[in-house]
Amino acid sequence: MTTHSAYAPDLFEREITVLNKAKQAKANSSSHADHSALSELIDEYERVIREMRRVIAHSDRTERELNNANQRLRELTEALTFQNRHDGLTRLLNRTTLISEAEQLLKTTNTALIMIDIDHFKQINDRYGHPTGDRVLVGLADTLRSVIQSPALCGRLGGEEFAIVVPTNQLEEVISLGEKISEEIRNLRCENELGLRVTASLSITLAEPGVKFDTLYLCGDDALYRAKHEGRNRIEIVPNRITLSDSVRPTAVS
Repeated sequence: MTTHSAYAPDLFEREITVLNKAKQAKANSSSHADHSALSELIDEYERVIREMRRVIAHSDRTERELNNANQRLRELTEALTFQNRHDGLTRLLNRTTLISEAEQLLKTTNTALIMIDIDHFKQINDRYGHPTGDRVLVGLADTLRSVIQSPALCGRLGGEEFAIVVPTNQLEEVISLGEKISEEIRNLRCENELGLRVTASLSITLAEPGVKFDTLYLCGDDALYRAKHEGRNRIEIVPNRITLSDSVRPTAVS
């Protein structure tokens, strides 16, 4: 067994970076589920690092102990990295990750944004309770996962609002995808809540390379507002591809 005479200060540099990102995500989290999950992972992560340091500092520890601790640390690194990138409840990409990856796509690629907002979600929470509301959110996330294929990105923007980012210049294909999503959401059912019916309003926006995500989002959000205002359970389309200088007005399709 190799004897470790001293602890190198940068031995856990990668892990400490992951840990610090997790602590920052915990500090910035407004979600109880995210905050709780991160707290548990951070505590376990710090415990394993302390244990590995003790193992390394004592030459009488066995190679197996070190290997076991190392394996556990790799598992926790993967778990924390996933937690840093994903929403704690739905396990979709979180807002920060989705926006960051969408911005990278927009630099070089025609990109479509589908925004999805569950209709009357506050009434669902008020009538059926927040646990049922959470099940609706998870059910919608599972539905999106079953429909969306790589390289498309799918994430939760917050609350009952979700987004899909698709690298494409084919508006008709995105509209077809939006219609399928809308139909699948209408088919959502919650166990023990037979009277609950779920619908969502959607918007679809397409942008050329170079458009900032904020611009794409604002156009999509404006179209989503129109979908809500004009009856919900519908899709609002921004008909023209957004460019750096274009100003577009959305129109609707049923």
